[in-house]
Amino acid sequence: MISLKRRDFLKYSALLAASGSLGGCAFIEKHLHRNSHGEKCGSCVDPFAAPAPKAPAAPIVKNDEEIVKELMRDERVKSKYFSQNFPDDIYLSAENHLLVQGLVKKFRAVQRYVGHGNFNLLSVDNFYLFASSAPNCEAVTMKEKLFMEELFYFDAHKYGFRGEKTAPALTDSIAKREVEKVPYSGHFLKREQSLELFKKVQRDVGESLILTSGIRGVAKQFHLFLEKALETKGNLSKASRSLAPPGYSFHYLGDFDVGKKNMGLRNFDQDFAQTDEFKRLVDLGYINIRYTQSNTLGVRFEPWHLKV
Repeated sequence: MISLKRRDFLKYSALLAASGSLGGCAFIEKHLHRNSHGEKCGSCVDPFAAPAPKAPAAPIVKNDEEIVKELMRDERVKSKYFSQNFPDDIYLSAENHLLVQGLVKKFRAVQRYVGHGNFNLLSVDNFYLFASSAPNCEAVTMKEKLFMEELFYFDAHKYGFRGEKTAPALTDSIAKREVEKVPYSGHFLKREQSLELFKKVQRDVGESLILTSGIRGVAKQFHLFLEKALETKGNLSKASRSLAPPGYSFHYLGDFDVGKKNMGLRNFDQDFAQTDEFKRLVDLGYINIRYTQSNTLGVRFEPWHLKV
């Protein structure tokens, strides 16, 4: 595995940009050895003078394809540069892009109908049920259901996502008796290990540490992933670098996200890693991050995601 630094990536990014992939403005320098103006020719050189040092051998310049292949061999590159496009990314077809747009509208309508907290626990079957009765919503069509089934059972490793499957079946659900709502958060946590860990962490770090996301059912993860797919203009691989595909989220098993009070969406970027709350979590030994800064899972660094 090569050691990829930021300057190396910027150096190579122009090559990927040329193929419609990574954006960048860096150039690859080619060392051109040429004689300086007025240099003597070989026949004019003093025969008694010390021999001139040999010119250094011209560097071997790899062609564009070789450099791209070398770059892509580093398993960390996609998680580090998660917001870029890559040559082997998988995109939605035009037809499926329209299906996603329709489904996102239905997910939003159902979420408004049942409430954000309850929506976190919703199964896919219940999503179908509520979609047919929610105000300003329409029933999920058979074509949309088949698409959701295909997406759920698609091997996410083909996106470049290396996480494990956590919900084996599309119809898997979360039993309400197994969870408890965390006051003032709008989120639920599993009653035993997850809830006890959050209470202990908040007690030790302080009330400024808040729960920003708890347990998520399959329907919730579907909604988040499809929203991200629209945001990335249909690039499913790029979406999976920021968010686990449906069926692969560790939030389904009990992981949760924390943040700093009043930081809003900045809790879901690397700004959180600069807060006193995060530093306190590190000092107390609570940090057990699932998606580390140099992870090879194809997922961005998530300092807010606590592993249970």
